[in-house]
Amino acid sequence: MIFLNDLWLLCLTDLNTVRLRHKTPNFQYFVGFIQLVLCVVIFVNRTVLSHILDEQWANFNYTEYPPESKETIPQALSDIMTPPVGSGGRLVHLPNSTLLGVCSKEILLQLESILPTIPSTNTLLITNTHKPDARNKSVKLLLEYAQVKEFPLIPQWQTQALIQQARTLADEVGVTLTTDAYKVLIDYTGNHTRLIFTELEKLKTYALGKTVNGNMVKELVSESAANSLQLANAIRLGNIAQALEFVERLINCNEPTLKITATLTTTFRTWLTVKQMIITGCQDDNKIAQLADVKNPKRLYYIRQEVANCCVNKLKNSLKMLLELELMLKSGVDEKLALQTQIIKLCS
Repeated sequence: MIFLNDLWLLCLTDLNTVRLRHKTPNFQYFVGFIQLVLCVVIFVNRTVLSHILDEQWANFNYTEYPPESKETIPQALSDIMTPPVGSGGRLVHLPNSTLLGVCSKEILLQLESILPTIPSTNTLLITNTHKPDARNKSVKLLLEYAQVKEFPLIPQWQTQALIQQARTLADEVGVTLTTDAYKVLIDYTGNHTRLIFTELEKLKTYALGKTVNGNMVKELVSESAANSLQLANAIRLGNIAQALEFVERLINCNEPTLKITATLTTTFRTWLTVKQMIITGCQDDNKIAQLADVKNPKRLYYIRQEVANCCVNKLKNSLKMLLELELMLKSGVDEKLALQTQIIKLCS
């Protein structure tokens, strides 16, 4: 994939898309130039493999070592020094590797000798769900030859950003969707990038070159990311029908009712805190974010819009009703009925 005269290595995670830029604009040098890539991802898409491996020799030149075995690291380090079979390069993948933790002296000595001499045809990819601790000796050593790229999930409340991400992925897959189709797709998949990518491939196969509309998405894509935040917004707007629809979808997705209640409680508490701070005339976003327990102060722009027409007393009463709902659920009543009943009251 060439972009702005640079080559990018594309990885897809459960939750997001990763692009690692390569400085050489000539594709034939791409495989040999990146000797080691250290990034925070949890799923390597086949696009990565296609950039590094020859498809006909991929079974011989791609190896993934699970972190469970104690022999994983020595085997991987031995493998990365082995020239590829046939054409293309060799890719050694270490997901959630213990190499990013505390390593023995033997492993550190191996790293010191191997990292500078990795063959130009080979690539070592280390992925993890957490940011590596730069204080570890192994990580310090790796960082001499690697880049660290962290790509957090796009929050579910950033709908437009998720839609834009879906558009980018659709271009990558080669399928065209209508505006309403993107909205439905995000409603059904949430911020799970890997799932979005998979569903887009399915839609491409079904569409056969035609533009995919919202009805086609509803027909083919399974609801797997019902969103309690959508339910909260429906309640805030007093839309009973939509709120009950979201309840049904959440239950069909096996979302625990207590988890739904906890999310609603957190959301309404945030709205109440921000609304009260606005009424008092506070303009300091950092202070409001701290009091409202909002990790990203930029999110306050959206929250202000959400609470613009909200009444403080109604928000307080909503929190009382959500507490009642929590007590009802913990007392062993019919969970679905209790949830539906309280939701109707919250919307009224």
